[in-house]
Amino acid sequence: MDLNEVLTTSWQMLAKGALQKKHPLHTATIGTMANNIPQLRTVVLRKTAIANRQLFFYTDIRSAKIQALKAHPTLSWLFYHPTKNIQIRAIGNTTIHHQNELTLTQWKTLPTYGRKTYGTLQAPSTPLTQAADDLPPLWQSPTITLADTEYAYANFAVVSCEIYYLEWLHLQRSGHQRAQFNYVQGWEGSWVVP
Repeated sequence: MDLNEVLTTSWQMLAKGALQKKHPLHTATIGTMANNIPQLRTVVLRKTAIANRQLFFYTDIRSAKIQALKAHPTLSWLFYHPTKNIQIRAIGNTTIHHQNELTLTQWKTLPTYGRKTYGTLQAPSTPLTQAADDLPPLWQSPTITLADTEYAYANFAVVSCEIYYLEWLHLQRSGHQRAQFNYVQGWEGSWVVP
């Protein structure tokens, strides 16, 4: 493949990762900074907007990662496709969306069980005296409805990340290949030593 094909293929893989739950790129490791310490987490890739160079994930507005992104809005992504032996790294600037048109649109697509993550009574990482999910009793009801879960929308956030750096690494016995891309007024790529 040439560099243009590598870039195109990388974005196509990210698009499939967002759409297909069983795709290896459906989950990613993200890196933030908090108190000068790198923090890594796994998130679900919810949307890929190739034309805008954006990746999206959902989170709780009360979470530590939101505080970290407010202080340091740059985010690192790491994806790995184990059968293709392809690693994709990306870096970009984030925007936190909360109670706006984007979050409302995405919230409406979530089924009842998908809203559970945002329904805890306390913020993520709040200490508990014993293991518990911290959800109100309504979540135990077999007749819970979407309307019952609307209160959790107050905690729902979408993080969009505009990518300005993308790296592709293909591991293979015949010889590894690695390419780096930077977005200035367009994508500029180069081959680098793996």
